[in-house]
Amino acid sequence: MIDIHCHILPGLDDGAKDLEDAVAMCRMAAADGIGTVVATPHCRNGVYQNSEQTILPVLEQLEEHLKKAGVDLELRPGADIHIHPETIPFLRQNPRLLLGGRYFLLELPAQSIPPFTRDFIFESLLAGFIPIITHPERNTIIQGYWKGLEEWVKAGALVQITAMSLTGAFGGQIKETAFQMVRMGMAHLIATDAHSPRRRPPILSQARKILETFFGPEQAQAMVKEIPEKIMRGQTIDAPLLKMASPVQKSFFKRMLGGYLNKK
Repeated sequence: MIDIHCHILPGLDDGAKDLEDAVAMCRMAAADGIGTVVATPHCRNGVYQNSEQTILPVLEQLEEHLKKAGVDLELRPGADIHIHPETIPFLRQNPRLLLGGRYFLLELPAQSIPPFTRDFIFESLLAGFIPIITHPERNTIIQGYWKGLEEWVKAGALVQITAMSLTGAFGGQIKETAFQMVRMGMAHLIATDAHSPRRRPPILSQARKILETFFGPEQAQAMVKEIPEKIMRGQTIDAPLLKMASPVQKSFFKRMLGGYLNKK
């Protein structure tokens, strides 16, 4: 599996607090069946001003420690970039933080959608940069209003949902929203968005099993490996893998998900 969103580098943001934490997270990821982790510290959120200059040396240091510790895990550089008017110049100045040379993680605020979001996404696409909108299921506005997200996806943006959203660790509302996004074809991949070896660990296998149960093994494989792999290679993701459900499918999902979602 490939995890394209993980705060695994020590001391750069609110993720791994030190090298010990980082190595522990890497061990957990490898044991869970993750072969590649993209290290994505927060950038441009007014608190963490990371760039290639801060990220690459720490990533290399962690790689050396993993070799000495015998942890078989590939690390790639990336960034979790908060939406900001200066993001496009930042991407041009820090090309090694792009995935596959053109994809980048775009984080919205948790409880709002900036008024310039639509224009920003279209400008990014026109500039040749494809945003991967991270965990929109956790945005309180999007939970009740899908039109904006649907418009962004149709334009060419991708959507990443968090593994712990599918397992219910963030609550029933977020879990329900995550399921709906997958069912409606508005989610392309899942990632851990891990921040620690304890409270928010780098585990994908539990969410993968849930996807296999409700959407089938092909869909699960696509969301944890095939689509992330294409992103890392810079290949085009033509469209969400799942199409809009038919009336019969909607009835099935309503019955099945209703029982599952009510468990927590």
